[in-house]
Amino acid sequence: MGPPEIAFTAGGGVLLAAVPLAGLPSWLSVVAVACLALGLALPAHAALLRAMRHRAGRRREETLARGTVLDVSGASVRRLVTAYQRLERTAGPGMARDAGHLALTEVAGLLAGRAPEGTEEEYVSCRAEAVSALADRLAEGPVMPVELLGADSLARIKALLA
Repeated sequence: MGPPEIAFTAGGGVLLAAVPLAGLPSWLSVVAVACLALGLALPAHAALLRAMRHRAGRRREETLARGTVLDVSGASVRRLVTAYQRLERTAGPGMARDAGHLALTEVAGLLAGRAPEGTEEEYVSCRAEAVSALADRLAEGPVMPVELLGADSLARIKALLA
């Protein structure tokens, strides 16, 4: 609460009390209530905004704590996400879906919530193309399962496509 709000609130309160006590005209009660409203509205609005910002910040922190953030502002990242969504629609639970998810996880871990730059763009594009090819292949029918422990997503997807 700043000086103007304090002046409006105090002045409105004094005027409201003075109307019946000093026998002032009753229309001054309307002025007093208006001054009180002006004096209290701005601090109340500021408190509401502060509470809303705090809630939004808390929700953002909770969201960030649940997983890795993937910034989809880059075209290659959007292609990867779109390819993975296609893969999810065509593949049931299994190795193909796991390989696509691994590609998303690798990219999210590399980028750490920012857009790809330089050689990272190629890294993301390779995975987007591989996941897209896997989704296309799964639309034709199931793939033979393979087991590649420790392999990255590209190696797993290539093995599934072979």
